[in-house]
Order: sequence, then structure tokens, then C-alpha cells
Amino acid sequence: MLYLVTHYWIWLAAAFVVGAITPLLADKFGWAADLENYWVSRVGVVLAVALVLVLAQLASGKAELLLEAGIGLVIAYVAGGLAGGIAPGLLPVRFEGWWVGLFATGLILAVFGITTLPKLEPDLRERVADVVKEAGADPLNFDVAGRDVLLPADLGSDKVRASLGEQILKVPGVRRVADVDELSGSALAAKTVAKLQAEAEAKAKAESAAKEAAAKEAAAKAAKDAAQKHAAAKVKADAEAKEAAAKAAAEAAAKEAAAKEAAAKAAAEAAAKQAAADEAAKKVADEAAKQAATKPAAAPAEIKTANATGALPSSPAQDCQGRVSALASAEKINFERRSAVIDKASQPLLDKLAAAIKQCPAVTIEVAGYTDGAGKKSANIALSKRRAEAVVASLTKVGIGSVKLVAEGYGSAKPIAANDTAEGRAQNRRIEFVVK
Repeated sequence: MLYLVTHYWIWLAAAFVVGAITPLLADKFGWAADLENYWVSRVGVVLAVALVLVLAQLASGKAELLLEAGIGLVIAYVAGGLAGGIAPGLLPVRFEGWWVGLFATGLILAVFGITTLPKLEPDLRERVADVVKEAGADPLNFDVAGRDVLLPADLGSDKVRASLGEQILKVPGVRRVADVDELSGSALAAKTVAKLQAEAEAKAKAESAAKEAAAKEAAAKAAKDAAQKHAAAKVKADAEAKEAAAKAAAEAAAKEAAAKEAAAKAAAEAAAKQAAADEAAKKVADEAAKQAATKPAAAPAEIKTANATGALPSSPAQDCQGRVSALASAEKINFERRSAVIDKASQPLLDKLAAAIKQCPAVTIEVAGYTDGAGKKSANIALSKRRAEAVVASLTKVGIGSVKLVAEGYGSAKPIAANDTAEGRAQNRRIEFVVK
């Protein structure tokens, strides 16, 4: 009853107001009258109230809630009648009009039953479910009948149900906690649905775990296969590399043997030529001696002896200068733009120059680099010097014999053409060779 007073006071207040207005209306409209059998009526009312209270204790479910609400409204109505009857001096049982107010109270009970009563059980069920969940039990494994909470036998042991019942009794609105063998009705349906949902979720989780395990296994297998393929490819690549290296070594050995054979053949030919040259020189010398014996003495003539290849000895410095200058003038050593990197197309010319320089005596040749007049003087000098050094490095790499090469850079100095035209600037960008 206290639960109804604290949570649904608006309905009790309405009944109280009806009770307070009723004696005032009875006094105004002359409804007041002494009733026959005064005390019998009062005893009947008391007995009726007691009977209603007994029925409220025996009833359960919504009937119990409706009886409790009816008792509460009647008490509020009587309290209002006592308060309202003070002024006219009318008690609720001393006038006939109190039945009118009681009828109005019945209408209030009907409205309560339509609007508020259906909300009582769901509200109580929700608050009890929170307590059951906090206790670690299934929040769907119980039922609510009116303000009574029913706990099934499968909720746990007697001790567990007793402990949980004590906690549930502390929930405002719970009248009592009862044990039942099993749930029925909507509670059983909700429990069954929850169980099916839990089983479905467990099945889905198991299937998901199985799929995840299968995916991991497939990924591991794919990684293993990839590793095996990679290892096989590496073994194959290593074998091919070894085979290629062995083939290259064999080819190199064959080339080296061929080169040695060619060198030996060339040496034999050179020795033969040298022997022939020596014999020819000796023959010339014998003839000259004979002529000297038969002719008057004359100035001795210079005798030039052929070398092993049958050619005359190397030219003097002037002839060397002429040959090198002729090659440098006939063709031009080209470089990449604003760079000291020699153009690959100029390599044949460098080979020719190296061959010509190789025939020179042991002289020093200055390799002079020149640029056009564009740009800063210091930058041109540095660029011409780097280009001259690149030519020296290239010729030395090819082979120049005993000749010494010296690189110098003169920038835009000593132009051989005007820098006004592209053609003149191209002529000024050159490499010259000066035999010292």
C-alpha cells in the first residue's frame, strides 16, 4: 500500500478531493438524512472492508493490484469525506449522498485500471531484473504476478534462491517472493526466446571462429607455399648463376688461351721479321764496305735499321706533333653539354690518337682544353681543365707507351673563331695537343 501511496499519489489525491466535496454537495442539495439501522450499517461497512482486505491478500496478479488500488482509493475518499464533513457537521455515514461520491471514486479506479495498472508489472519486472542481473543470475529466469515475484527451481539451489529473494524483497513495490517449479506464460516464452538467441549467438560465434581458423590456416599454407616457391626459385637462380659464371669463366679461359696463342704467334713473326731485318742490314753493311773499299773515302751515311715489325724507328717530336695535330684537326672530341663527360661517339678518335701518340718518342704532350666565351671566366677555366683531364684519363686507359700527358685548361683564351655565332663558339670549344 505504501508503494501505491508514494508512486501513484495523484489518483489518491483525486479520491480525497471527491470525498471532501461530497459532504459539501450533500449539505447544499439536502442529501443529508439519518439512516435506519445506523450501527448495523457501520458494522456492515467494517465487515466489508475486512472482507476486501482478506481478498486482497488472497488475490494475485492484476486482481491483487486492482484490489489494493481500490482499497487505497476508498481510504482516500473516506479521509476526504471526514475532512470535508467538518464544516457542515456531516460524517460520510450520516448522509445518503456519500454513495454518489463513492461512485465517482469507482470511476477513478476504472480510469486507473485502464491507464496506470498495465504499467505496474513491466516497471516492477524491469527493476527486479536489474537486481537479478547484479546477483549474477539470468535476468529473464523469473516472473512477476502483480507485485509477487516468482522464482523457478532451475534458478539455483535453495540457498541461492533464498539469498536472491532477500535482495528482491528490498525492491520497492515487491510484496512477496514465491518459489515455483517452472515458469509459464510470457515469462517462459521470453526465457525460451532468450535461450534460443543465446544458442544462435554461440553457434554464430563458433562458426565465425571456425571460419577465422580456416582463414588463418589458409593464410599459413599460402605463406608456406610462397616460401617454398621462393626457396625453389632462389635455388634455381643460384644454379643458373653458377652455370653462367662457369660458362663465363670457360669463355674467359678460352679467350685468354687464344690471346696467349696470338701473342706467341706475333712474337714468333716479330722474331722472324727481326732476323730478316738484321740479315738485310748486314747485307747492306757488307755492300757498303765493299763500295768503300773500291771508292774514295766519303762522309759516312746514316744507316736506319728497321724494327721488329719492319717499320722505321719512331718519328721525332716534330713528326709526332704533325700526326697528332692532323688527327685532332680532322675530327673533334665532343663532350656532353656543360660537362666533362666525353661523348661515346668520340671514342674511335681517342683510339686513333692513342695509337699515334704511342709511336712518339719519350716526350711530354700538353693536352690543352678550351671553351667558348659564354659564362664566367673562372667557370670556363675549370670546365676546360676537367675536359683536358678526362681526355688524358681516356688516352692513358687505352695506352700511350712512354709518352707523358699533362692536362691544362685555358678557358675562353686563344679563340680561333669569333664567339658571336654558334659556329664560332663550337670551333672555340676544342682540345689541342702540344708536344713539348
